[in-house]
Amino acid sequence: MIAVMTPLLGVGVAPAESARAAPTAPLGASSIASVSAIAVPNYFQQRNLSCEYASAVMAMAAYGVWVSEWDFDGIVGWSENPHWGYRGNIHGSWGNTDDYGVYAAALVPALNAFGFWGDAFYAGGDSSALTRRIDQGAPTLVWIGQWGNTGYYEHTADGTPFKLVPGLHVVVAYDYDDSGVYVSDPATGGTRFYDWGTFMWMWNAVDGMGLAVGPM
Repeated sequence: MIAVMTPLLGVGVAPAESARAAPTAPLGASSIASVSAIAVPNYFQQRNLSCEYASAVMAMAAYGVWVSEWDFDGIVGWSENPHWGYRGNIHGSWGNTDDYGVYAAALVPALNAFGFWGDAFYAGGDSSALTRRIDQGAPTLVWIGQWGNTGYYEHTADGTPFKLVPGLHVVVAYDYDDSGVYVSDPATGGTRFYDWGTFMWMWNAVDGMGLAVGPM
């Protein structure tokens, strides 16, 4: 369910369990980031491990379209391989790899269903892969390993390998300068700045996974 509207001002509150349908105003929304090159609204994720969905909500909201986090569940689905669907329990504890999350490619079908394109990419240490997309006006989800390169590989039953990174988090990059990157962080409902050294250390832990978002 999609609602087109102006982002709310002020700090949001977590919704009641009965408020799961997309409301007329997005619960958890906060003010527009004041220094943003791209006007990405701040937003609190509504579940313990829903940072990927919350970040996609913010990226679409930059274009004035608000979507409920819960609308992602049935489209993305679940899988042991986070490239294919959501891994684990979205209400689980953060930081482990059993209750974990979902990767960029698995979010693209949901974005398409909501009328947006998703450009999933791996920077592989090249910061220009991110800055180029921001320069083009696309809010970009970035997967970061907040504990650094702690990743390891597992395999699906058919032998497909996939990487898991303890301490994984997802935020939306909306601006940068010579000193670092500015992001909207759904874990805090606010903005955050990472210097380039710290950001690349965390981003490279997930091979520079990113997802630029824009309307079709």
